[in-house]
Amino acid sequence: MPNKKNFSKVSTSRQRVSTKSRSSYVFCYYVSGHGFGHATRVVQVASEILALPRLHTLYIVSNAPEFIFQGAISLGARYRHALIDAGVQQPRAYTVDRYQTIDDLELFLKNRPDMIVREVEWLKKIKADIVLSDAPFLPCAAAASAGIPSAIVSNFTFDAVYSGLCEGDELDITIKNLVEKVKDDYMKSELLIRLPGYIPIPSYSGTQLYPDSNVTTKKINLLNGRITLNGSSIGSDRISKRRNVVDVPLVVRKSKTPRNVVLSNLGIPKEIFDTHKILLVSFGGQNLVGIEEWGSPLPDDWIAIVCGNPGAVLPDRFYSCAKDAYIPDLTNAADAVMGKLGYGTCSECIGHGKPFIYVPRPQFIEEYGLRNLMETQGSCVEMSKDHFESGQWKEYILKACDMPGVCQNIEKRLSHDGGKVVANIVEQFLDERLGTTRKTRKARRTNALVYNNNRAVSQPS
Repeated sequence: MPNKKNFSKVSTSRQRVSTKSRSSYVFCYYVSGHGFGHATRVVQVASEILALPRLHTLYIVSNAPEFIFQGAISLGARYRHALIDAGVQQPRAYTVDRYQTIDDLELFLKNRPDMIVREVEWLKKIKADIVLSDAPFLPCAAAASAGIPSAIVSNFTFDAVYSGLCEGDELDITIKNLVEKVKDDYMKSELLIRLPGYIPIPSYSGTQLYPDSNVTTKKINLLNGRITLNGSSIGSDRISKRRNVVDVPLVVRKSKTPRNVVLSNLGIPKEIFDTHKILLVSFGGQNLVGIEEWGSPLPDDWIAIVCGNPGAVLPDRFYSCAKDAYIPDLTNAADAVMGKLGYGTCSECIGHGKPFIYVPRPQFIEEYGLRNLMETQGSCVEMSKDHFESGQWKEYILKACDMPGVCQNIEKRLSHDGGKVVANIVEQFLDERLGTTRKTRKARRTNALVYNNNRAVSQPS
């Protein structure tokens, strides 16, 4: 058996040497401004792309604020603010305004032709090689018009979200008509890199609800830079026609700062955080309406940290954090987390082994995949909206505290290196899609990725 430590060093060295013989690419990562979950996982993936030895260029395009992407920007990502999706209107973190959401979508689609022209001009100007989408639909159409491939990197797409707003009334007709237009844009993508916690993706027929991974009966491999089906090599023309689906591990942001430093920086005395358990209340940066009227919803030996309410008047034993606080540090410092079923919160709870208390959002169809993710990979407790809004939290907190926070079956646990896996997938996809030299293909053998049953695993050659 080779020494793994020494092998790793040799493999890394070979990669660096071969960098000169490989081309670098220009990635354009379009990110929905709806919620912070899209942005936070994109930072992780983008950082891994920028860390690849071939020194790629990466642009982040979003209507989400620039500060959310700072982790990737500090590594060289270039940020461009642009309206690239219609989003969803939320009066609160767990409710949707159906009519305003659909009105916004209609207006967005009305302006779509002009926006396509704008994006195509920009993509050609910067000589983009690929568009990545998490998960606006318009960029997929813009990429096709610009003559470059696009890949969706997400656990859901917005055509499914809008379809989930149908309630059996007259608005349903409008929704269904608009959804077909949205789906048409997604159909122009060539690859779906599917994140855990997924729901069916309408533009990729045959996709199932997580955790059913049998997207297709065929076995997809990506070995030595070649995408294959059941061992047969696929040419770049067939890659485009097949519109492959590949499942990847969990994309997780990890904590960076020790727990005692994080809590001290929030102004929590050491004698308090050493003797109390901590609840993190996180609802995607949205204000919690009525929190000042809740009294004391915590068990006696608990305190709470509230995200998204800087300067708000909070009940006793509640502490606020800065708007741009690094949430993985807070998650790691907490004993339990309360919030909504969003990808960022779920993945970070799982990644740090924290039980999760969630308020259901029946209008959000993506919640079904994320709930299954939490039930299979972590620990979760459902709290009713009424109990949340009236401060009846204690029994839920205590119940969650008794849970392990992680999947007890080690064999069924997902790995947490999804960002690195995605980065390798998109680089190798472009190599195959755009064509590579034999020399480059040989160099890639030092860091192959193999996909068995559509699951990605690292494998040294």
